[in-house]
Amino acid sequence: MEQVVSLLVENPLYLVIAVILSIVVLLLFLRKILKLLVIIAAVGILYVAYLYWSGENIPEVVKGIEQVLDRALQKGVEFLKQFVDP
Repeated sequence: MEQVVSLLVENPLYLVIAVILSIVVLLLFLRKILKLLVIIAAVGILYVAYLYWSGENIPEVVKGIEQVLDRALQKGVEFLKQFVDP
């Protein structure tokens, strides 16, 4: 690992190439995350439309979904705290 770092520090061309590759990988990752968020939003909108057409009480369902998401978020935070603060 130290050899890689010293190679990048000693050769600016390698450093520029590594930075460009890192930026490309980051942008591709963010693009996939954005696509996932758009798909999740579309599914959510379709679900609300289904609830509307089926005559369900939308505010109650949305509150239930919010409660489930809050619990999942709290569990996720607790899980991550185990790794951050051992």
